[in-house]
Amino acid sequence: MLAFCAYYEGIPKCSEAEFDTYIMEIHMPLVAKYPNLQQLRFLKAQPRIGEAPDFYLSFELFFNNWEEFEVAKNSSERALAVEDALKLAAMFEGTIHHVVYEKHEISV
Repeated sequence: MLAFCAYYEGIPKCSEAEFDTYIMEIHMPLVAKYPNLQQLRFLKAQPRIGEAPDFYLSFELFFNNWEEFEVAKNSSERALAVEDALKLAAMFEGTIHHVVYEKHEISV
């Protein structure tokens, strides 16, 4: 399984509430339409011992394999989400990192 992740390093230019609402009501519903998407996560960092986190949030998109990921990457659904991501990036002060991982489960 593959995990495509986006890490937002920095802070919103607008209020956190406005930024988070945009993500949950506009952006994530677009991403949720990707073909072959198996799981979608939105993780918002929390302060530790009074320190602001370096990364404001991350998105994790899971696909069964590279082939299914490539279908999603080349889809019209992703094109709409990428267009919207430009709006989201304009609302954010910092750097957005993208990484693809191979997922391994460890039983606990």
